[in-house]
Amino acid sequence: MNAGEAGTKLHLLITGATGGLGREVVRQCLLAGHQLSVILRDPALCPMEWQIDQRITVIKSDLNKVTTLPQVDVLLHLAASMSGCAAVQQKDTVEATQTLMQAVMRSDAPPAIVLAGSMSVYSAMQLSAGDVVDESRALEDQPQLRDAYCQAKLAQEQICRDAAAAMNVPLQILRIGAIWGAGRLWNAHLGVSLGPIFLRLENKGEVPLSHIRHAAQALRLAAEAAARGRSDVINVVDSDLPDRATYLAQHRRTGWPRLVLPFPWQVLAFLARLTGSRLPFGLLKLPTIRYRMLPLRYANTLLTERLEWLPEAGFQALMDEALQEAGDD
Repeated sequence: MNAGEAGTKLHLLITGATGGLGREVVRQCLLAGHQLSVILRDPALCPMEWQIDQRITVIKSDLNKVTTLPQVDVLLHLAASMSGCAAVQQKDTVEATQTLMQAVMRSDAPPAIVLAGSMSVYSAMQLSAGDVVDESRALEDQPQLRDAYCQAKLAQEQICRDAAAAMNVPLQILRIGAIWGAGRLWNAHLGVSLGPIFLRLENKGEVPLSHIRHAAQALRLAAEAAARGRSDVINVVDSDLPDRATYLAQHRRTGWPRLVLPFPWQVLAFLARLTGSRLPFGLLKLPTIRYRMLPLRYANTLLTERLEWLPEAGFQALMDEALQEAGDD
């Protein structure tokens, strides 16, 4: 039986394992029976149960300094900076990925690669209200007018593509939507928060959500597909996506926002055009405001067909669960 065939137990190397998504990926991969190695920059973040679990090997190393890797079947690269200035994104996402891929290329038998990418790499400049965003859509071609995170994720994808091509190994790129769940309910597609006040920039259009357990399931399935020799680019969003008005109504059950003020995003788009997107504020750059606020729909057809991914539950049940957990804390 070849690695990755049904029922085969794999050896997976995971970066970014101590993040919220990473911990859920570890949990689901262990449930699937896989052997894991995890690279940790800060040993203090290593859960005690990992230290005593014989299925997990902890490698203490900064990704920017890693030189050698254990022999594994698949590398799941989840590590990236979720926020921060351009310098932080360059160091923690771009340079770390470059160093990691160099270490992979030094391996005697390079593993298949799975990258936890982002849907932020898509451009909205060629889209119209109501369009469906799928894997065929154009990538951002004006990254200088987008935030540092988008720029870093575009670069990260290209680094992984180049490395996989040079080594002739399978590459799964999962472009994950806005990860959500308990303690993680807000994202940039909703509007602008100002203390107790929320500026509602748009009511329509789906929010490209990916529940944390759904995203982790997709990454585990992608690792198994990569081990079978499959290469894909797949968007990871939930099947049951609320529009902005529905999401905001549910979020207000938390008690925030107390006050909602309508402010059409088209005003910001007009100012962006008027200034040639030269102002330093992200929402006054046309590609940024259109990506975040243009009312769109999102497809996950390839996710369900190629990875045979199945949603755990619908939006309402998952939101009820998230709010219940928040209330219990």
